[in-house]
Amino acid sequence: MPIISHVSYNNSSDLEAIITQNDGSPLYGEIEMFRRIYSDCSKSEYTWHFWHNLRLPVSVKNQNEIQIDFLLISGKGVIVIEVKGGKIGIEQGLFYYEVSRERTYMERSPFDQARDYMYALINNRVISASQLFIDTVCAFPHTRIEHTNVNPRTDLGYKLWSKIQHNDSTKSFADFCIEVLESDKKNNGWHRPDLQAQDVEIAIQSLLFNFDDRSRNVYSERGMEAILQRLNIDNLSTFNSLQKNERIFIEGGPGTGKTTIARAYIEKYHTLKGLYLCWNKLLEAKIKSELWHAGLPNCRVEQFASFIFSLQNQVLSEKLSLDEISSGVANDKLEFLFSAIRKQHDFVPYDYVVIDEAQDVLDKGAIPLLNALTSVTKDGISTGRYLVFFDTEQGYNQESRQIDEIADLLALNGARFVLDTNKRVPTNKEIVSFAKQLLDGISAKELFQCIINDNYASTQVFFFDGAKQLIKHINQIKKEIREGSKNWNEYVMLADSGTKKEQTIGNEKLYDRIATIEGIKELTTRNICQDTSEIGFTSMLAYKGLECKHVILIINGRTEISTFELYVGMTRAIMDVQLLVLQ
Repeated sequence: MPIISHVSYNNSSDLEAIITQNDGSPLYGEIEMFRRIYSDCSKSEYTWHFWHNLRLPVSVKNQNEIQIDFLLISGKGVIVIEVKGGKIGIEQGLFYYEVSRERTYMERSPFDQARDYMYALINNRVISASQLFIDTVCAFPHTRIEHTNVNPRTDLGYKLWSKIQHNDSTKSFADFCIEVLESDKKNNGWHRPDLQAQDVEIAIQSLLFNFDDRSRNVYSERGMEAILQRLNIDNLSTFNSLQKNERIFIEGGPGTGKTTIARAYIEKYHTLKGLYLCWNKLLEAKIKSELWHAGLPNCRVEQFASFIFSLQNQVLSEKLSLDEISSGVANDKLEFLFSAIRKQHDFVPYDYVVIDEAQDVLDKGAIPLLNALTSVTKDGISTGRYLVFFDTEQGYNQESRQIDEIADLLALNGARFVLDTNKRVPTNKEIVSFAKQLLDGISAKELFQCIINDNYASTQVFFFDGAKQLIKHINQIKKEIREGSKNWNEYVMLADSGTKKEQTIGNEKLYDRIATIEGIKELTTRNICQDTSEIGFTSMLAYKGLECKHVILIINGRTEISTFELYVGMTRAIMDVQLLVLQ
């Protein structure tokens, strides 16, 4: 099988002039290993990808850069190779060079050095250790050493290619690497199969992208303490989990800080290639704007269906309609689409995926998407990196979908957390408490009466006999904002679907009439983040996933009121909510 070299020279090049010390003298040990590795891997039954003198600006211990002598990758796994030429010895566990009988002790053992580089690749997210088995070996081509320790349990002789093997033409360095990989896989309980040819190509494409990206943009994790302080987050246990787990599943109701955690997660991995998905277009636009202003350009933000359509444009596959995606009947077609995307020559899996408001997309293809787009091996559910936020109380048509079952399946592969503390202001807890009564089965009219009876300032109900009275009240709210020099962006008006049925004058719907009032701005993806002296206006469901300090709900009491819509609308409020009901 061939060796695929990722350097510009080969074993027939003038390596003595290429592989040199700082003074220009040849590094004979490294040169000999270059030729031996190149020759043996060329004769192997496996295809090997080959790097020499790989420098990456990633941190390890007190170093800001690593320099790997050789890196090999095949379907069997990844090998980091540390080479030491000349005479090498060991005394009481310490490695040394010996020249003219003078010993110079090494600061770190070659095996520790290789292991440090291996973990630098893993910890700096260059290689995913859950998808690729990564191991280390050392090569001392000029020294005969069989063992590194008299204690068999700590002896690393099996990971050492010494002069004994180097001078034996019947030995193959490629076979030696495979033996080490298989031995350590067994010792570490690794039961995953070898990578198939396509998976190897995807792994290499991903690594080339990461190598190139790290050369331009050094990976770093911004300090979680600073992120937590700036975003005013105190859920330390959840954030500790973000550092310890690759796959996080967080369940929580309104106001528990899910979207804020998503922002912190994206900021933590700010140099990695990420993908943020949600169902609502307005939420997509808001998050996209926030990340751009925060200087976080490496995370792609998309509405779920729009992202699927963008993938369709890359490949010639059977076109999906929005209805097919929305109804959750397109999973087979999505599997085909994702497989086609993975076959693209430049396909690189995402370093992480965030799915916000996942209850709206779990049964619309989220699982095949995570499998295909977060993993080299198309099993991202168990090996990829993702953060999924979920609130069963806000799922569309929850009773007719298997959302809980899918959520449980997903959560089995990662760490699951439940956020049950409302992080908003105290008055918000009053609002959420009222809204939750809708989930307990009371009707909208019964809820209105409860709100009136309790008489909280944070939650008020106003009834109107006609549209003119309701609009007069809206104009009064605008006047109070204007005269009180309040921030218009802290107010939003949300209408239920019944307002799109109720006619006011002629054939005009109540929703349309409110949208044309001076000082009212119907929200779109283009204007949601613009500062204007207007109250934003949209439907309750279109605002799902977003929040605002002061929420005004427009409810058509002349039609059946959806308790789900009302729940969503009320829980968008941070400080207070007004319910304007047309009787």
